[in-house]
Amino acid sequence: MEENTPVETITTGEAGAMDGILRFFWKCGTFCTGVVALAMGVLYVKQESLLYFPTIGGVPRHPAQNPRRYRSPSEHNIPFETHMIPCADGTNIHSWLLYHPENSSQKRKVPTIIFFHGNAGNIGLRLPNAIQMYHYLKANIWLIEYRGFGDSDDVKPNESGLKMDAEAVVAYANNPQSRNMRNCVEPNNLFVFGRSLGGAVAFHLAQYSQSSSYPPLAGVIVENTFLSISEMVDQLMPYLAPFKAIILRMQWNSGRIAPTIRIPTLFLAGARDTLVPHSHMLELFDRMK
Repeated sequence: MEENTPVETITTGEAGAMDGILRFFWKCGTFCTGVVALAMGVLYVKQESLLYFPTIGGVPRHPAQNPRRYRSPSEHNIPFETHMIPCADGTNIHSWLLYHPENSSQKRKVPTIIFFHGNAGNIGLRLPNAIQMYHYLKANIWLIEYRGFGDSDDVKPNESGLKMDAEAVVAYANNPQSRNMRNCVEPNNLFVFGRSLGGAVAFHLAQYSQSSSYPPLAGVIVENTFLSISEMVDQLMPYLAPFKAIILRMQWNSGRIAPTIRIPTLFLAGARDTLVPHSHMLELFDRMK
């Protein structure tokens, strides 16, 4: 006699419950996908605002509104001139040229150091550092303010724009029609200094000066700068690393530029930098050997 094999059956109620669970998970998955896609879209469109900060904390945008001693070189009895530098796209950027008195006492003019600041605040906040360089290095210090920062034109800063700003500085220094800089700037004795983001701008200018019709820079000084924005994303936002190819528009790839630089370069690096990994400066140095 055959045994009856038990057969499992799913009732209408159980089937309905299973269908409801599946629908719930499908909706959750769709919602999460939508949130991720929206976040990635916002990051793609707004990523410049995560890098460039014309204002920082409670400090206003313009140098004249800074706390005392950060408003102007005149507060430190440093002779200077203000220069508005025209860029190729019609934007004008603001700069202070701190000219050294030894220019008038020497047959050979002192060097001029183009100073590119970091990603936040105006050039007034860099006065203490610039004045130390002015005294100890016996050089003219030319503080440059990127577009959208300080007293420069109110234009949204981005990578291509800042590169244009850097190129405009060299063009301005070499243009006889703009040589109203007390005749103290020698185009063939220009150095560039850049800190953090400014280091990436400095690397670009060094590469540009090697291929332009202007004399190449006499030297490059970079302080605690990074290999690239892509490498910084890995460090600061590792959860975005898998999506970099999709959302990352900014490059600032100094690691790719470094091996092409033939200009003498000085690296100033602090092993305890809390933002840019020390390994980035070591790698940039190695790539220039």
